[in-house]
Amino acid sequence: MRSVSARARAYNRSAYIRQVLPVLDSSFHEAAAPAQAALAPRIHLASPADVPFIVDAIVAESRNGHFGCDCARADVMNGLWHQIQTIVSEGLTPLPGARNGVGGRAFVVQVGQANAGFAILIEDMPGSWYERIELFALTVHPDFRRAGLARHLVTSLVRDAQSAQVDARVAFGSTAMIAMLKSCGFALGARSTAGTLTLEHRRAAQG
Repeated sequence: MRSVSARARAYNRSAYIRQVLPVLDSSFHEAAAPAQAALAPRIHLASPADVPFIVDAIVAESRNGHFGCDCARADVMNGLWHQIQTIVSEGLTPLPGARNGVGGRAFVVQVGQANAGFAILIEDMPGSWYERIELFALTVHPDFRRAGLARHLVTSLVRDAQSAQVDARVAFGSTAMIAMLKSCGFALGARSTAGTLTLEHRRAAQG
């Protein structure tokens, strides 16, 4: 199996990375008045400067049981930093097994000048972006919750990803997340396990 770095060189030599998920800030508030536009949510592709915000958000939500990683362990934290940095800088996702090196993209939503939340989309398997992807991680900072920001982030990314299917794995106890995803058009999927509920969003057939 090729390493993640080998996959990165192969992807970056092609137009793949440049074509995947072009999200334009103007599409989210172009009809707003100037004063409103300054506070309207803006979604951008994460840069290396956004990595600490994403990692800190995952650590905070892990303490609340929303992410399944033990961030008190140094090896877990090292792996988390490496994973997020690789997604952001190379567009690839370090994972165990056959999914290692799948394409990935991280996005940050801002309100004004503040980072308000993030989401990560990754391929189901290498090369499956337009067929099947996964909403790998999502959170909104507590200061910006209950304003529809998570729904805005999910619907915007699902729309612009142009993938036939988007999966989301959620803990059974995450009732607010499950309700939000269902409000975005997600329905119960076939990959649920004893501890995880899988929801899926399927793009309507064209024609």
